[in-house]
Amino acid sequence: MEDKHHGAMTLKQRLIRAALITSTLIWVADIVYKTVNDVSYVNREQCVLYKALPKAGFVIFEYFFETLLIIFVGTYIAVLLSRWFLRFQRFYPSNPVTAFLYAAVLPVCGCALIPLLSSMKGRMKFTTTMAFVLTAPLLSPYVLVLSFSVLGFTYGIVRIASAFILVMGTAFILGLLQRNELGLEVAGAGGACTQTCSPQEEDVYLETFAIFKRLLLPLLIGGALGVMLEFLGPRTFLLNDRLGKGLAGVLAWILIGVPLYFCNGAEVLFLRPLVNHGLPLGTAMGFSLTSTAVCTTSLAMLFKIIGTRLTVVLAACVILISLAMALLVNAMV
Repeated sequence: MEDKHHGAMTLKQRLIRAALITSTLIWVADIVYKTVNDVSYVNREQCVLYKALPKAGFVIFEYFFETLLIIFVGTYIAVLLSRWFLRFQRFYPSNPVTAFLYAAVLPVCGCALIPLLSSMKGRMKFTTTMAFVLTAPLLSPYVLVLSFSVLGFTYGIVRIASAFILVMGTAFILGLLQRNELGLEVAGAGGACTQTCSPQEEDVYLETFAIFKRLLLPLLIGGALGVMLEFLGPRTFLLNDRLGKGLAGVLAWILIGVPLYFCNGAEVLFLRPLVNHGLPLGTAMGFSLTSTAVCTTSLAMLFKIIGTRLTVVLAACVILISLAMALLVNAMV
């Protein structure tokens, strides 16, 4: 029995590894293709798949198949990162500020970082982990380069400052609510894992698959919501609407940004023609923050990982802080 079990586990590990290699190759090929052909969310009609598939098929591909690949590979990267952190505990981000600096140089999107919450739960301070996960989609190297080169120096500086305020404020509020309820807080960055931690498998592939299975249902729910919103027309509204100077206009842009699927600086390219035609800088900033910090897919996974109450508070913090920053920037610029 032990030999059969060992053989089955070995086969399972090989299948997971093969799936990871295949997913990585497809994901890299997709990134290279989009980079070479300058294809983004703004002009995705130029993508060869968009031309070959009906619109419904392409949207389903984008929100389900492409996202599944990102989450699967991202989960594996998260597991490797968590093991690296455990091996070199003295290099842990020790507070939200250092977590902000660490995450700002990671070239991954928010969906790929969400699994890190599951693998690192209880091994870093909760506020530090949340700051780490929130920062990555807001200030990856892609975002920084595109921000300064496409929308200018002022936008780039304002984006960094706004992201810092958003991350610090949200992480602090979540930390206050979580500390007395979930018992996940540890004494230091390298603290021992509590009983609420996800058990770590001996094999990296098995641990990746276990975490991915837990994320699959909320990921599919989030993808379904994204497809539904896509066909309700928010993209058409955004491309044609040039309002945004008043409170109602700013709030509308911020709320529409929450469910949308943007990563790796795609929203910067999306905003370029709108900013050039009069969209206020603060409104553009607020939309950038909400459309990258959270989306339907990441929110659905967060419900599973940190619970309903904390996820609702996180979304509310992102919306309210982004609104405040947008109004402030519009008043100053």
